[in-house]
Amino acid sequence: MKLELKQRAIQLRRDGKSYSEILSVIGPVSKGSLSNWLKPIKLTADQKNRILNNINNGREIGRQKGGWTNKKKREERIQAIQNRASMVFKKNMRHPLFLGGLLLYLAEGSKKMERFQFMNSDINLIKIMLEWIYIFENLKKNQIHARLYTHKIYYKKNYESFWSKNVCIPLKNFSKTIYKPSVHKVKKNPHYKGCLRIEVSGSELYWKIMKWRDMLYQNLL
Repeated sequence: MKLELKQRAIQLRRDGKSYSEILSVIGPVSKGSLSNWLKPIKLTADQKNRILNNINNGREIGRQKGGWTNKKKREERIQAIQNRASMVFKKNMRHPLFLGGLLLYLAEGSKKMERFQFMNSDINLIKIMLEWIYIFENLKKNQIHARLYTHKIYYKKNYESFWSKNVCIPLKNFSKTIYKPSVHKVKKNPHYKGCLRIEVSGSELYWKIMKWRDMLYQNLL
């Protein structure tokens, strides 16, 4: 029986079949045995090219299937997030802070990064946005990340400590400050403390906001 399998495998190899194609015909055989049987057989250039093309096509199909699977999983995840968001909207649609925070984000927040990002120089707007997150997203202060943007002439002012103290975000949650070039060498606005960007990791809150936006439009328009 094994001799018959060997002879059949050798003939298939001479016909230019790949190892996987041979195994699909003759059935389960150890890779070691198959390799020993077929090692003396030399493939032509055309046969090698055919096998190589099949391998590459198989990889491409695998990549496409993987991409389709990942896309489907992503869409299902977003749908589940937005289904939950729909219930939150119905429950809180008449709450002043819920609507105020949503409108504030739609006006000033990022809609490009698929991530919650809100930046402003007005400390009161930052506080409102944070309170909105804490109440309706049930996040803790240590889950919020921040980054300060200010002009280079203020690099010694330690505005990070000012913001950290006043909006109650730990300094350890601050990313490296971005200093922008400035043509001015003297501070013109004594109340200016830079712009603070607050951010929530992941995309879940972003997709909730997009659902709340759509539901708000449906109720108003």
